[in-house]
Amino acid sequence: MSQPESIKSSGWMFIAGAFAFITILSNSDPLAIPGSFISALLLAAGLLNLRAGYGENVSRFGRNILLMGVIGMVLWYVALASLIIMYYSGIRHATQADGERYWVVLFGGPAVGLLALTLFGLTALLTKPMLRLNWLPFLTGIWYPVIYSIFSAYVILHYGEFPDQYLPASILMVAIQFLTLCILGFVLIDDSSKDLARA
Repeated sequence: MSQPESIKSSGWMFIAGAFAFITILSNSDPLAIPGSFISALLLAAGLLNLRAGYGENVSRFGRNILLMGVIGMVLWYVALASLIIMYYSGIRHATQADGERYWVVLFGGPAVGLLALTLFGLTALLTKPMLRLNWLPFLTGIWYPVIYSIFSAYVILHYGEFPDQYLPASILMVAIQFLTLCILGFVLIDDSSKDLARA
């Protein structure tokens, strides 16, 4: 796959990942948990294609952080599988607080990939690999990792209690994350078309 095609594919993966990601707001575990899982897969594919498309134009750190984001999501899948195995192996008498703590693992996958995108965005500010809007990967990636970190710390420190008082702010941040992923996707698709036209 050529670099422009990789960039275009990355854009489509981020858009599809955004639509899977927004299911987190569904307030339905049968929809939100698979949505988180699928979103992490699509974001991982988007990161790999972004690395293939811009790998020669960014620093080694920028290339490696995208790869580390994918590896981090793979480790998240391993942790999630371990959690499911533990649950079905006899830890069925878990308290509700334990169940709330599991939330930290269940919705962690997209946070890992989006954090990698944020750090890639910092390197893009310096190396300027994109035709325009090199600040956009940073702005795109930061929203969900921030709210996920705050919620996770709260849940762990308060013995599984969910911070309902911060729910409106979190809904707003997830919606912003959805929009910025879509915008980044469309910018990447448009930039790849311009690259193909110049080739």
